[in-house]
Amino acid sequence: MTDEQILRLTYMKVVDDNTINETPSEPDASNLDGLEEIVFEGDVEKSKYVREDDTEFNPFDEDWLKDNVDEIDRRLKNRDSSDVPADSFEEWRKNSLSKTAKPAPSVTQVDYMKYEKNRHLGRILSWMFVKELHCVAVKREHGIQSLKSLLSILTLPFYDVAALARLELINRSNFDGAKFFARKLRMERRKGWKDELYKPQFPMYEQIKFTLDPSTNMVRYRLVYKPVRVLDRIPLMPMEQDILANMALWCYDSDTH
Repeated sequence: MTDEQILRLTYMKVVDDNTINETPSEPDASNLDGLEEIVFEGDVEKSKYVREDDTEFNPFDEDWLKDNVDEIDRRLKNRDSSDVPADSFEEWRKNSLSKTAKPAPSVTQVDYMKYEKNRHLGRILSWMFVKELHCVAVKREHGIQSLKSLLSILTLPFYDVAALARLELINRSNFDGAKFFARKLRMERRKGWKDELYKPQFPMYEQIKFTLDPSTNMVRYRLVYKPVRVLDRIPLMPMEQDILANMALWCYDSDTH
């Protein structure tokens, strides 16, 4: 960050949640008349996870889960513990998912997502500052975006940043910079993104040649965004070993975390 950006962020120390909530909220810019699609320049981001030796690794390998589900069931049922579920792993997983309500995205974000032709990750569900990697992880319906820094959040489309501003930032390290940044986004969303140093990405309007709306005879256009600054290679954080000597195994569920 520049000195000016840091200075404006430190002002958020004296701004509490009540002050932000009482700030009159400007309406979101959501005029979709004549919009055909939303496109992003460059290739669709495909981040890769890497181990400490820089080898690639897929932590969301559903094929591995299918191949090993019988072994998982066997270990769960053979554990000498009273809290072992009697159901199979798949039954337990379905029951667990049924109890977890999916967060409802904002109406504006849903409207914009209908026009995104080349985005496969879906709507935003939550976001987190990861101090160990000094990056920001944005959880979406069909995957996770890892952004290089707090300021990289501003390379997202404005409606995505507005969606993040409505959600509580997960900040387990209690890093003040991330806390003030999230507070700044909340304030700027309400004010209508007036601060040029903390303004998200707004699109360029591009007319689609030789295309008219048959009902209005008006031109059609697309919104073009610059690429989002995501991490190309995401280092996996090392896990503490031997924390539970009697645990048979653990499995990370990407739907429920």
